[in-house]
Amino acid sequence: MKRAKHYRLVVDDPYGEVVLTASGAMGDDGTEVYVDDTGQVRVDIDHDGIVRTMTTTLPLGHPLRAEPLD
Repeated sequence: MKRAKHYRLVVDDPYGEVVLTASGAMGDDGTEVYVDDTGQVRVDIDHDGIVRTMTTTLPLGHPLRAEPLD
């Protein structure tokens, strides 16, 4: 399965959603690392589009889903 280069990360309040871009790095267990344009959000997404880990300096709450944009 081809992985998307961009994802929309939908989270619970207060921000709602963040656009992520593939960093080219691989995370643990075959995940791919995605980051936002500010570098404040890092997310590991598996080949099924499931968020496995999220590291952020923003109060994003819990990830609800990752939607491929391309």
